[in-house]
Amino acid sequence: MWLKLNKRRRIKDTYFASFITLVVVPILAIILISMVIIRAILTDSAVRSIQSAQENMAVVLGNEVQDAALRLSHFIYVNNNEIIRMAAATDTDQALERYQNSKLLTESFNYAMPPVQDILSAAFYMKSGRDTYLKEELILSDEEIRTSAWYQEALDKKNMVTIGYYDKGITISRRNASVFTIVAAFAPNVSVDRDEVIEVVALFRGSQLGTLMREYNKEELLGVSVLLDQEGQVILDPSQSWEKLAQPAADFQMEQGQFRRRAGGREYVYIVTTEPVTGCRFVNIAEANVLTRRFNQVAVGILAVTMFLFWLFFMFSAYFLKNIVTPMENVVEGMKQVEQGELDVHIQPEGQAELRTMVHSFNHMVRRLKQLISENEEHQQKKHEAEIRALQSQINPHFLVNALSSIRFIAQVSHFDAIGKMAEALMKILTCSFRSNAGFYTFREELDVLDGFIYLMKIRYSDGFDIAYELEEGCGDCLVPRLILQPVVENSIVHGFSEAEDEIGQIWLRAAIRDGFLVITVEDNGKGMSKEELGQVLKEEGPRDGGSIGLFNVNSRLILNFGKDSGLVMESEEGKGTRTVIRIPVSREEHAHEKDTDR
Repeated sequence: MWLKLNKRRRIKDTYFASFITLVVVPILAIILISMVIIRAILTDSAVRSIQSAQENMAVVLGNEVQDAALRLSHFIYVNNNEIIRMAAATDTDQALERYQNSKLLTESFNYAMPPVQDILSAAFYMKSGRDTYLKEELILSDEEIRTSAWYQEALDKKNMVTIGYYDKGITISRRNASVFTIVAAFAPNVSVDRDEVIEVVALFRGSQLGTLMREYNKEELLGVSVLLDQEGQVILDPSQSWEKLAQPAADFQMEQGQFRRRAGGREYVYIVTTEPVTGCRFVNIAEANVLTRRFNQVAVGILAVTMFLFWLFFMFSAYFLKNIVTPMENVVEGMKQVEQGELDVHIQPEGQAELRTMVHSFNHMVRRLKQLISENEEHQQKKHEAEIRALQSQINPHFLVNALSSIRFIAQVSHFDAIGKMAEALMKILTCSFRSNAGFYTFREELDVLDGFIYLMKIRYSDGFDIAYELEEGCGDCLVPRLILQPVVENSIVHGFSEAEDEIGQIWLRAAIRDGFLVITVEDNGKGMSKEELGQVLKEEGPRDGGSIGLFNVNSRLILNFGKDSGLVMESEEGKGTRTVIRIPVSREEHAHEKDTDR
């Protein structure tokens, strides 16, 4: 099988096929496998860098949350709940008393809390609706505070510290305007707040997480970082990118690990790390092509070197084979074109001397072959024209025209108008039969000749038939061979209505242009023909009478002029009439501007 395939191949194809199979494919396979491995290693390295950054952020968040919770607990339980009692004393309508108690509370707070800048504010929210702030006032409204999730969670979990977050500064200080804030909240029960005055105690702590995330976001390889709570709600999004890129991950349970999704026509990698203390999740979103950028640079270099080496080899091979193989292939291609009938082939001589001699011989052979074929076609054309003229001569009774002209003159002198009109109609038919050798005129003129024939036949058959015309606009200017309708209509009159008694025969002549062809249909309601009669009517060796000779003549002229596809197509059934279809390629008479007349 291999030997058979090699015999069918060209030399150049065999050479390059062997090289590609034995050299190129193995090398490319090794390169592709290596690139896949390198890509996996570099991508995994990029993912580990992102996970390392997430672990750092998780450590910062966990430590800060634990620190806030411990400070709040210490703040509440110090000195046997002394600060709680002081805070409860500030819940009074007496302004002076409230001021004095607030001053004492502030001193105790400063004593209990170390002097650090990360504590932004502490607040006591009373059941009466009042609130007491230490350090800085908050810019958040009282209603916004009391309806927040962390506040409501603290009320549900008495004597437990709950955590909340704000992704913006919440104090009136400009210094803390963009600080990510952690809220530690505590709702004391009666064992802690014996006066049952305080509803929630909250400690607001500034976090370094926001600054850290913004720094990481500056590194394109790490993507953008987003902090989500346990329910998947955004807590911190410094780059404001989550809303744009979250939709592809909407159906994904944000568990630890990584996954890929497409957004905005790009592919992104989502890497998730869960912070164990709070259950919050850090999600880093990086474009997939960014993670593989280093690999792409390496891959481009490797491919460039590989392609350059292959290019050098192909150039050497092409130069080596050009002087031998290419001229031979050109001769083979030329022979294929000649085999397909294309004789305008000329091959440019090139290559070695022996090959150039072979090319010259081939070109000479093709030119000689073309000359012989041209001479044969000219001979066949002359034969073709002779056959047409021979067929045409069957209906060229030229001598009868002069006789008919004399008969018409005598009839006119003797005032026999009917005889004169008959002679004139017959002269029109005979005159048409010996026009120019081209044998074509317009369909409109063909219909005029047919009208004369119909006139004669109606006199002969005592108006025993009628004919109806259905002609589409534009058909009259089409060129048709002479006298193609008269024999077809004569066949319908003579043979179709030969056995009709009192019933008037009907002929329908239709013409329309369809797909570049003039389609003429002649249909009658006569006696029709059997399959045997229909099969013999157009055969040259069949029985002959006036009608069949005319049909054979028409069919032969159509085939000689337009090919077999334009021959007569006849359909007939005994007792149901005959239908004849003529298809002629549309060709119009130059400067023909007249329109068809109604018939």
